[in-house]
Amino acid sequence: MFPLWQPIAANQTRRAYPFTFTTFLMPLRFISEIAHRLGYQITKQSSSAPDFPAIELPFIDLLHLIVQDYRQHQPDLFVVQIGAHDGSSADPVSQLIRKYHWRGILVEPQPYTFKTLQANYQDQPQLIFENAVISDHDGTAAFYTIRQGIADLPFWLSQSASLSREAVWGALYYWRNVKQLDTIPEDLDSMIQETPLPALTIQSLLAKHQVAQVDLLVLDTMGFDFEILKMMPFDYIKPAIIHFEHSFLSPADQQACFQFLAQQGYSLAKVAVDTIAYLHAPTRHWSVSNW
Repeated sequence: MFPLWQPIAANQTRRAYPFTFTTFLMPLRFISEIAHRLGYQITKQSSSAPDFPAIELPFIDLLHLIVQDYRQHQPDLFVVQIGAHDGSSADPVSQLIRKYHWRGILVEPQPYTFKTLQANYQDQPQLIFENAVISDHDGTAAFYTIRQGIADLPFWLSQSASLSREAVWGALYYWRNVKQLDTIPEDLDSMIQETPLPALTIQSLLAKHQVAQVDLLVLDTMGFDFEILKMMPFDYIKPAIIHFEHSFLSPADQQACFQFLAQQGYSLAKVAVDTIAYLHAPTRHWSVSNW
């Protein structure tokens, strides 16, 4: 998500430093300290590097290939997607759901986006929709989103929503100051809205809908993916395929997450900012220190 921030080695010592809005008004060395605490280092791009135009290339859809392999012995998949957003924008499974008419539960906490999600899947009556936050407790949880009504913002910016205010603030900072998206106001704090929303644990979600089997688990929760994985009841529900976003995890948490899944019997493949874990993959074992 932050291409100018390169991961540092997982075993390097991180210095604790307060992460606040005013910190970014301080000299560069303070910004570097913050990045270092989060597991990144800031590097400068060479001004002589060629500015290539964006082009579209035919990349392999690895998730689709894995699904095709899995469907040979389980053609009717049940999917649970947490962070489904609008069911269209940058969605790794929306086309697959429509193609195969999968059953499943789609979870989206943002109320206005949830309505769009339902509308976009109105031709898929087999789906269940849940307007809630998946959290570490049942009840309510503070959820942070981009405030509605700000003019000239790109439609996809609403994907920056999280249980962490810092995560949303950091995304806004990146898009405004690194990617030079000047339609984002300078006062980033004014853009963030805190809303108490209904909250469920993953266990409560599955129990509510009497789910006994999950074939595909898809997570896009802006930094909470590993926490949800740790709460999964793998002893009696083990998804064959897991698709999650690793880019918001620190290098140490990424490594811990990969090791956790490997201990559960999964093989792993990284695709851009995401990781796909698969129980039934032919594998080779590699020794890695910073994957």
